Amino acid sequence: MTKKNYTIKGKTDGFGAQYHSIMSGIAYSKFKNYNYIHTPIAKIGNMTSEKLESLNNFIGIPSLPNQNNIEIDITVPFSGEAIFSNKPSEYFTNDVIEILRKYYYSTSKPVIENIDIAIHIRRGDVTNGVLKDRYTPNSYYNEIIKFLNRKYPNYNITILSEGNVNDFNELNGKNISFKLNTSIAETFHSFVSAKILITAKSSFSYCAAILNSNEIYYMDWSTFSPLKNWKNISDFITLKKE
Repeated sequence: MTKKNYTIKGKTDGFGAQYHSIMSGIAYSKFKNYNYIHTPIAKIGNMTSEKLESLNNFIGIPSLPNQNNIEIDITVPFSGEAIFSNKPSEYFTNDVIEILRKYYYSTSKPVIENIDIAIHIRRGDVTNGVLKDRYTPNSYYNEIIKFLNRKYPNYNITILSEGNVNDFNELNGKNISFKLNTSIAETFHSFVSAKILITAKSSFSYCAAILNSNEIYYMDWSTFSPLKNWKNISDFITLKKE
């Protein structure tokens, strides 16, 4: 019986959301025994074609040389079954994650200085008023930092976000530094490379967590469930999110 050809295509939102969608297509194709035919990311907002090409190369997923001659049976923007599963590890198996990592490391990556703990604080496109369901206040991150300082007293904490350092004046703790407004590639690979990663309510750091082979603390989020080996950061924090 001939396998169905399956591709992910049609999204125009951010890098993290589109990479997550592609990952879901690869995972679902493996689950259903489909042929995954990669369609490169074609549009991210107003990003230039040069930057798009760079990001497509960055994720390392190959396109077939004769792809235009291949008949695609199923074209979707993402695999809803895989991406919204309450048990995503049924789709993102060890085999699938190994495939994704091999693709990712098949192309060059930025050189990242040692990062013990990386915390993703999502700002920029989210505020306490805009996309409020994806916003986590600085007060909650203070509790996370307290926990991390207690559990990992000798580890440095790097906060990666957008904005100005003054936006984070209320954050307190030891061994804290900031990497703000760095490139997509540098920020993403910092998350992938960290010994410990604390995700945000964000596909960007969720994808990086899939690729990171170390310790993951997941920010509780109703949209996407954690992989089975991730820890829920809320289990270690007494203060509830606002």
